Amino acid sequence: MRNRWLSPIAVVVLAAVIGLGAAFDPSGLAAPYTWTGADLLPVAGLWQVAALAVYVPLLLAGVGVLAWVVERGRAPLRTALLVWGAVVWSAMAAKLMMSLVTAFGDVVYLAWSTGFTGVKAAIFGLPVLAATWLPQLLRRRPTPPPSSSTSPGPGAGPTAASGALFPRASGPGWVAAGVAVVLGALVGGVWWGGSPVGYAIGDSPLAPAPEAGPLGCLAAVTLLGVMTWVLNRWLSATTSPRAVVAGISALGAAATLGLVEVAIGLPNDLVGGDTFWAPAIMLRLAPALSLGALLAPATAALVALLPALLPARRTALLPARKGVVFSAPIRMAAVVAAAALAVPLLQPGTTIAQPPRTKGLTLSADRRIVDADGDEVLLRGVNVNQLEDYFQKFPDRAVTRPLTETDFAGMEQMGFNVIRLALSWSALEPQPGHYDPAYLARISWAVETAAKHGLRTVIDMHQDAWSKGVNAAPGTTCENGSPMHGWDGAPTWADRFDGAPKCEFTGRDISPAVARAFTNFYQDRDGIQTRLVAAWGMLAERFASEPMVAGYDLLNEPGFGEAPPITSGVLLGRYYDRAIKAIRAGEKRGFPHLVFFEPSVLWSGLGFDVSVPKDFTDDRLLVFAPHLYNESITIDQGTGLTITSIERGFGLASRAAAYYGAGLWSGEWGWFGDPASAPITKYTDHEDRHRIGGAFWVWKQSCGDAHAGAESKTGGNLVIEDCATGKDLPPPPEYVAELSRPYPRSAPGRLTGLTSDQASLTAQGEGAGCGLDVWFPGDARPVVRSAGLTGVAARQAPGGWRITGCARGAYTLTAHR
Repeated sequence: MRNRWLSPIAVVVLAAVIGLGAAFDPSGLAAPYTWTGADLLPVAGLWQVAALAVYVPLLLAGVGVLAWVVERGRAPLRTALLVWGAVVWSAMAAKLMMSLVTAFGDVVYLAWSTGFTGVKAAIFGLPVLAATWLPQLLRRRPTPPPSSSTSPGPGAGPTAASGALFPRASGPGWVAAGVAVVLGALVGGVWWGGSPVGYAIGDSPLAPAPEAGPLGCLAAVTLLGVMTWVLNRWLSATTSPRAVVAGISALGAAATLGLVEVAIGLPNDLVGGDTFWAPAIMLRLAPALSLGALLAPATAALVALLPALLPARRTALLPARKGVVFSAPIRMAAVVAAAALAVPLLQPGTTIAQPPRTKGLTLSADRRIVDADGDEVLLRGVNVNQLEDYFQKFPDRAVTRPLTETDFAGMEQMGFNVIRLALSWSALEPQPGHYDPAYLARISWAVETAAKHGLRTVIDMHQDAWSKGVNAAPGTTCENGSPMHGWDGAPTWADRFDGAPKCEFTGRDISPAVARAFTNFYQDRDGIQTRLVAAWGMLAERFASEPMVAGYDLLNEPGFGEAPPITSGVLLGRYYDRAIKAIRAGEKRGFPHLVFFEPSVLWSGLGFDVSVPKDFTDDRLLVFAPHLYNESITIDQGTGLTITSIERGFGLASRAAAYYGAGLWSGEWGWFGDPASAPITKYTDHEDRHRIGGAFWVWKQSCGDAHAGAESKTGGNLVIEDCATGKDLPPPPEYVAELSRPYPRSAPGRLTGLTSDQASLTAQGEGAGCGLDVWFPGDARPVVRSAGLTGVAARQAPGGWRITGCARGAYTLTAHR
């Protein structure tokens, strides 16, 4: 008898969960549906109403229909599990349709990204599971003994013998298993190692992942096939349609594959003293569930069509008879073997195009930052925010401090060779299409003066929480969080908040107004993104022939918008591609510079993120530049936990850079709080171990900076301001010791090893040329020893010493006080 009440119960409970999630989580990061409180009218594009008009109706309709066709039979729990699977399946299908409406294209990325919705759906579907199982359990009637005089006909559904684990007639289990095996082999590499979270999941060659070599692929597709077959037989105890059972069985098999990967990766995830194992569960399950969402409809469709494709006498699809238990696994093993043999042909290796030569910095074939002579360059320095246009949080305090040549001289004395110069779009383009000549002159002066002191410049289009316009009106009350004060970034003419509340929900970047503003930007509403792209073209033209401009950082800590990872992945990637094209067009009379691109602000807050698609651009002068704030200002630090440790953060960033075929540079780090207890040495040790550079935040912060507190006695960071007198205080010695430690500013060929502390350095490398340039701090001449180097000399420089020399082949340099 059909359970006609299953469908309305499932829909009502799910609708309640959606409503509660929207009310208590306006960010949508955890809730099934995002409602920021922004105005729905006027409708500027389909993306603005896609969640409400496409996602929610399709989710409820999908669950309602699937729950309606599911029947109880004699297995209440299995029926409820089918409904739960229907929630997960429907949620991912609805999210894909919404994504296609929102982003138009990038189908593979969008289909892959539905896995995160699947993980959430598995959680918010639990109330539906309970609501559909418990009533069945309470109404359950005694099962009559099986009759020996009757048996199901060739086209009838299977029945379950009392106490049997599987029904006697297995249904089309081997067909479902075969579909799972073949599709898993064909697309598995894209769904695991080819995904934007592939950097965060297992790299064991024996892991059951399609990208983990032949053994891993064989293990993955075998597990998919076996579990599809097993679940199909187990769920056949219900009298539900075979196609639905087969589809949800394939989805469950993919989820099982993800859980096995979770178990295999757990020992490594537990190492390091952090709690990364928790998000790692999601990062491993999401690709598996998205693969299951692909397998499910294909499997269901084939099972549904088989009766029409096969002769009538075969529609029973191998009813139970002697030997059937062995014949299905044999068929499945044959398909697995064939699929595994095809994998090397279906997943060819990729090659990285060689970047063009340049007069400035470029990338080597193995993704290291090198100069025009091919010498490896470590860019180590500091952020400079003194050209930023901050919101005036404190009327009696200046928001920034003047930038003078004395600042650059001080940076030179600490041994820095780069600054990350933060610009504000609001100051650069105060009116659409009008660039402020005085502000451009300040930028040019900063670049030129930095170069005078041996400092390259990364030009950074900076923003924090979108703009100064997110300042809440006086008297604003917030049901979720607290009223916002303004920040920095976009000009007021680019603000598009659509009435969304200017309230912080657990943080400034998780704000309805900020989310809507970024979504409008990513959708290029009213051409606001086009204006910023044009501004990049103008800046690139201005510095097209400047070798001391290291490159361009396209957007600081981009907001994740209202529908991550659609907004923070696909659409952010499209902005990056447009900006890069504009930069290259502006450089046509000069030479190409490096492009630094960042993941969304979630990386700064969590230590990991789902970033832009791998093929977001065909440009090869790319440097992945996340902000490695692990154990510093990440969200977890307020809870007393560490989700992503410093060492794990470096590992994740390195693998993500490799995924993009890009260089690696930490655009911001620091902000550790009390210098005496800060784990800064731990950070710098890993910076040496990974042989990368970065920019400390920040050189000089004003007491009137929007980051400062009303009761602050100092401006904080490196060069400290006394808020009472406005005078400089000595920098924290703990910071100075680590930031000015010895390092190779450049090295012939490539560095193969580096360790340093405040008083010593050991560097190994291999290559030819005279590009060795090592910074060593202090007044006393360092004691230098070398092997494989000639012409080694130390000359005194502001704040320390510069050690130079020439190499031919492998070399080692040691220096100490």
